[in-house]
Amino acid sequence: MKVAAGTGDPQRVEVSSLSPVAVPQAPDLDVDALYAEHAAFIGRVLTRLVGPGPHVDDLIQETFIVAFRRRATYDRSCAERTWLYGIAARLAMRHRRGAGRWLRALGLFADEPSETITVHPDRELDRARAAAVVHDAVARIPFKQREVFVLYELEELEGAEIAALLGIPVNTVWTRLHHGRKRFADAMRKRVRREA
Repeated sequence: MKVAAGTGDPQRVEVSSLSPVAVPQAPDLDVDALYAEHAAFIGRVLTRLVGPGPHVDDLIQETFIVAFRRRATYDRSCAERTWLYGIAARLAMRHRRGAGRWLRALGLFADEPSETITVHPDRELDRARAAAVVHDAVARIPFKQREVFVLYELEELEGAEIAALLGIPVNTVWTRLHHGRKRFADAMRKRVRREA
């Protein structure tokens, strides 16, 4: 079979003589498998970074949509979990900024309604109050420090793993953790003083 040359040259070019053109292919990345393996971790981290609520499901979904769209850019130089966490963290920061603007615009600073209490109302109420206090204290930590605090204290990851997830030196992890712990402790002390 013969094909006309694309340069306007009247010569004909043999197709079999053409060398194959290297077309970049998207890496073999199964987003369904990524979701099955990492969605629970991403969900826990997002809940702790932006607070519980229906927006967490939206952020998880958006994380994997972005991962699907950017699958061709994933070069496997970092772990899949690290890559997904980076996407989720950027979405969480954007959500926090947007939510803050929205709340300031509306003038709403009320707590979210608590879940329905079923089995042991007293214990569930105490647990919900304690969780709200901890969540409030964590929310007062600046984002970069909160990120390390959540990953180390609540997700129980090691310093080196956090450094790899965030793409920062291990010493920066320890510095942010130190400041995050300090801010958490200060927020808890202030809360205790207010309630006493």
